[in-house]
This record gives sequence, C-alpha cells and structure tokens, in this order.
Amino acid sequence: MKAFMTFMPILIALVTPRLVQGAEGPDDIFGHLKPAEGLTVSVWAHSPLFFNPTGMDVDERGRIWVSEALNYRGFNNQKRKPRWHEKGDRIVIVEDTDGDGKADTSKVFVQDKDLTAPLGVAVIGNKVVVSSSPHLLVYVKNDKDEVVRKEKFLSGWGGFDHDHSLHKIEVGPDGRWYGNAGNAGPHEVKGRDGWTLRAGSWYTGGTPYNKGNTPGLKSDDGRIHSGGVLFSVLPDGTGMRVLGHGYRNPYGHGLDSFGNVWMNDNDDTQSCRTTWIMPFSDCGYCSKDGTRSWGVDRRPSQSVRSAHWRQDDPGVIPSGHVYGNGAPTGLAYYENGALGKRYEGGLLLSCEAGQNVVWGYRRIVEGAGFRLEGFPFLTSTGVQDPNYKWMKRESNRAMWFRPSDVIVGTDGAVYVCDWYDAVVGGHQMDDSNGRGTIYR
Repeated sequence: MKAFMTFMPILIALVTPRLVQGAEGPDDIFGHLKPAEGLTVSVWAHSPLFFNPTGMDVDERGRIWVSEALNYRGFNNQKRKPRWHEKGDRIVIVEDTDGDGKADTSKVFVQDKDLTAPLGVAVIGNKVVVSSSPHLLVYVKNDKDEVVRKEKFLSGWGGFDHDHSLHKIEVGPDGRWYGNAGNAGPHEVKGRDGWTLRAGSWYTGGTPYNKGNTPGLKSDDGRIHSGGVLFSVLPDGTGMRVLGHGYRNPYGHGLDSFGNVWMNDNDDTQSCRTTWIMPFSDCGYCSKDGTRSWGVDRRPSQSVRSAHWRQDDPGVIPSGHVYGNGAPTGLAYYENGALGKRYEGGLLLSCEAGQNVVWGYRRIVEGAGFRLEGFPFLTSTGVQDPNYKWMKRESNRAMWFRPSDVIVGTDGAVYVCDWYDAVVGGHQMDDSNGRGTIYR
C-alpha cells in the first residue's frame, strides 16, 4: 500500500542505538545488527512464516505481504536440492494479530506456476500486483483475501528467471503505477491501448533463457530505449510511457510526495549507485543504441566510476552516490518527520545486499537536481568492505545479512526483509532452507 499521508507516531524508539533484548533471528544475524543513532531494531517475523523474501508491501490493516522466491534460478541451484515449490512460488500475508510487535501468523494468498522467483509485490486496494517476468500479474481479491480474478496485466517483459527482470510496482502521488525492468531484454510490452514499449541491449548473459536480447528497438514514442527502463502506466493499463533508460539492473525505485523518483542500480561489481532520476533521462550504462557496454567506450583518461555511467557523455544525468562494489536491492522513501529531528526533511532508504547494509540518504537540493549524502541506516558489519567480492561465499555469519527490501508500515516503523545467504550475485543461492527474516 502506498499512502501519501502523515503516519502514526513511529514505534522505533528514539534512544541510544541498541538491540531489543530477547529477540532472535536466524543463525545469530540479529546479534550483529547495528541501527543508526537514535533507533532500535527487533525481529518482527522469520521463517517458517515465509521463505526467501524478495519484496514486501503493507496493506491498510498493517499486514505485510511478502513475495517469495524459493524457486530461485533452478538452472543454477537445484543441484543443491533446495526447498522447492512444485506448484510455483507464493505470495504470503504475514500479520501481528495480538499487537505485541512481532508477527505470529501467516497465510498463503496465492501460489501460482506463473510465479517463478517474483521480484516484487504491491497491494493497491483490492488488487495485488506481482512482478514475475514475462508478466506483470494482477490478482483481484475479495474481503476474505480470496483470489476472484487473475489478470496478465502487462506481458512481454524479458528476463524470465533472471535478476535483471521486472521489479516491484510503486504508486505515485499522481495515481500512476511506476515500475522498472533490468537489462535482461528484450522487453516488448503492449499496453491496453495498443501503445508498445520496446527496449533491449547487447546483454545476453546470466541465464539460459536470455539469448534473444536485441539492441536498437524503437518504442511507439519513436525513441530507442537501451538497457533497463523506468516506466509508468495508468491503473487500467493505458497511457504507458518510458521515463528513463540506460540502466543495468535497477532493482529498487521509490517516489516521494512530489513525484520525484529515486533508484539504485545493481552491481556490475564496481560502481553501484543511488540516484535521483530526472524524467525522461539516460543513466548511461549502455551506449545510445544499446550495442555497447561502458567498458567498450571507456576513454584512456576516465576513471571506472566516470566511465561506468558515461559521466563525460552529453545527455546523461549525474550518477548520484556511487559507492563501489555491491548488490543494491529494494528502496523506499520515508517522509513525515516521525524519526525525529535528526532525520527530518525526508529519508531515502536503499538496501545493499552485497555490503550487508541499508543505506540512509539525506537529499540536498543542488542545481537542477539533488545531491545524496549516505550513511548506514542498518548494518550487520559496521563497515563498507573495500575488498567485497561479488559471488564470494562468506564464512562470517555477520555477512549473511542480505537485505532485499524496505518499506514503511502503517505504524510508521521501518521494516526490512533479509534474504539471508552466504553469497549474493550471479544467480547463486547457498541457503537450501530458504530462511528469511523481517526486522522492524
């Protein structure tokens, strides 16, 4: 549920940083967590209430809806004999029924063979919108949480069973639905008014299913949109338009009350970033025609960070906060001042699964855009590892904290779900039990 309103007083206490005693997370991750100054953290829910969380949303009753990805990249991971759903992945409703600050029950809303490691769920009135390439699915429900109708709302997204695919839908203050898809194209998606989005690039890696990507595709707006894309669409499936392109794998995006869009872009092992997205902009990961990566076009004098996002090319927006190696995931924008004066003026939260941290950002108006100042909002290590290696299996359990999404609850508290694994990246998964936790 996306609401632009004043929340109830926050239930994360404004005190010296500490952990709420008596709570336990899987394999002692909880004991390593370090919240930002003035905040506390507790375990709200963990497996077996749900498994392998990739995304969350909250409804008007304060229940948290979780998209699960137990059936994650079977071409890579089934040899480890993981927990697996033969009937497809699930959307699960998790609830604290007695108001003690910890979830005590969950139920399956839907299990569907069209759900293969879905990467996001949004609850919008009586519609549950699930992102699972090649489809953006809408499940219409009744008051008993029973599915009364299933719709393949928008189809044709590339990236089946791929991290660089269709991600979570967010609702903007204008009522439009905002989504993004990574560069595992081609994306050839026809809206319900016939308008067609087309996007592709040179990238054909990651999975056995990603061999047909095509650069140079032209959408019905007459433009070539290369790589990953940001789009918006009206709730009836009409009026689709592309709001940005030139991404690698923008897992998370979020909006503030003024309609500003914020986004992170995923790994490539060197130059992860968090950025304000200027409408109709190019973020620079691909060449204009989508045929070349940044490495091909790098100039002799350019740093990796500058070349990675084509910062010396005309028509490309500023790269924002570039922090190095990692694997950014879910993102949310927190506003209303409930966190106290220290965090007034809005707070952007971005999950970073590779670096075991949820970044917090204060936005500062600068020129025609914004500058972002980052700090660790929630971390299990307390440091940014300059030697972090993509796809490295970690023996240090503190580094198994893999935040995959962050949301704001109806109580004003911040909720973070943890994928929990020794490794992240490269479509790898070591935890065969599918464990996960939601922290509050």
